[in-house]
Amino acid sequence: MLDYIGTRCVVCSEKFTEEDDVVICPDCGTPYHKGCYKKDTGCVNTALHQLGGSWKPSYDVGSTEAENENKVCRYCGYTNPSDAFFCLRCGMPVADLNNINFEQRYGGININDDPSAYNGNANSGLPFNPFLINFSDPLCGFDPEEDVEGVKMSEMGDFVGTNTHYYLPIFKRFKETGRQISWNFSAMIFPELYFSYRKMALPALGALLLRFFSSLPTFIALSQVGKFGTLTELAQMFNINSEAFRSVIMICSLVSYILMFTAGLYGNKLYYNFARRKIFRIKKYSDEAMLRYSLNQKGGTSSLLMVLFICLRALPYFILWMFSL
Repeated sequence: MLDYIGTRCVVCSEKFTEEDDVVICPDCGTPYHKGCYKKDTGCVNTALHQLGGSWKPSYDVGSTEAENENKVCRYCGYTNPSDAFFCLRCGMPVADLNNINFEQRYGGININDDPSAYNGNANSGLPFNPFLINFSDPLCGFDPEEDVEGVKMSEMGDFVGTNTHYYLPIFKRFKETGRQISWNFSAMIFPELYFSYRKMALPALGALLLRFFSSLPTFIALSQVGKFGTLTELAQMFNINSEAFRSVIMICSLVSYILMFTAGLYGNKLYYNFARRKIFRIKKYSDEAMLRYSLNQKGGTSSLLMVLFICLRALPYFILWMFSL
């Protein structure tokens, strides 16, 4: 009986106490109040029976008074405000009755005993493939210790930070299939903004320069037909009606489209390689205690860097506007 004190009955959701008369399912080990077991005419954990799994305990975190003041994340241990629905550090749902019942019904591990566990069903034997994603888990149900070409899946998840449900299945396919391409619509439309948002400054700068030089002939033609003072005078040096200039415009347009489609096809792979390189470097200079913090800080996204590249992208048009005054 002592093994079940503090856990909840999957039928009535009440915690077991020392005074309760507990009935144990002989097939999966799920505990019930005797009345609940009789009321439902047997074990309701049919999913465990089908999978051949066994019930595992999952306990509430903290005392009742502590839970009224704050909510402790059962996945990473972070203390959240009492009104939080999701952990402010790892993004997982904070401990609630539904999560506890789900773990107890389907054999979730007791993550208070194993704080390194990321999801309640890592050892439950539930089927998983890259097209069936566990959205309640930032690691999509993958094993945190799984090797991804030299780094752990948990380290990759900590570095990616946001939108792991999109990236981690793709990264897993890269590792298992050796594929190089995976379509990324955001990288295709605005490659320099996508790369800068994901903190890939050099690819972002390269994409920005390539886009600028490929749009330069159009910029020159626009300067000739408008009234932009000194810029218009400088643009008169080029014969925009010549066949050579038109050919240059066509080639530059082709270069721009090639850049967009290349970024769309290889953007995810580029980010995958970038993440692995950065993680290797972070692990080299960070101790174990600070590793996760360093991965979160160095990885993730940067809105500030993206805004900077937006300003750089708009700079030529700002210059045109200034000369038109």
